[in-house]
Amino acid sequence: MDLEGLSDLELSDSTGSPRRLGDYWAEQPVILVFLRHFGCLLCREHAVELRNRYDDVKARGGEVVAVGTGDHRYAARFVSEEAVPFPVLVDDDAVAGRAASVRRTTPWGLFNPRSFPGARRAHRAGHRVHKSGRRVTQLGATFVVGPGERVCYAYVDAHTADHAPLEEVLAALDARARPSRAPG
Repeated sequence: MDLEGLSDLELSDSTGSPRRLGDYWAEQPVILVFLRHFGCLLCREHAVELRNRYDDVKARGGEVVAVGTGDHRYAARFVSEEAVPFPVLVDDDAVAGRAASVRRTTPWGLFNPRSFPGARRAHRAGHRVHKSGRRVTQLGATFVVGPGERVCYAYVDAHTADHAPLEEVLAALDARARPSRAPG
């Protein structure tokens, strides 16, 4: 991860306003979540899980920032439909995704059999696929960053239904010094 490069990036939020990423974690730890795209049912499920635990994150002195693909209209619809209370930023050109070393898959990799149970679970919970952004082959990732220029936790998704375990992320937020890991 190129944290310095990531910190200096400006991305548009769901209203179209530019936001400097590093400003979010300058003074507090941030759960930085890279979503595949704003129309992904698995990303929507993940965002709802984070939304449901947002008070816990705030009580621990942290913030959540989600980064996804699609333009600000997609992001605004995503925020509205899923009642997302945290900042949502647009990275349609993959600048932040590359700086964070987020993985990509092939179009065929989107149909990884390991993703099917998660997709069924998300669908049964009422999440649906919406219009996607330009880069559907990006996978997700979750980091705990800050305060300041340090990464306390890193989890890079192995397939579309793979997300960092939320209890593990919250523990890293508490500890602010958990070693990084990626799934095997």
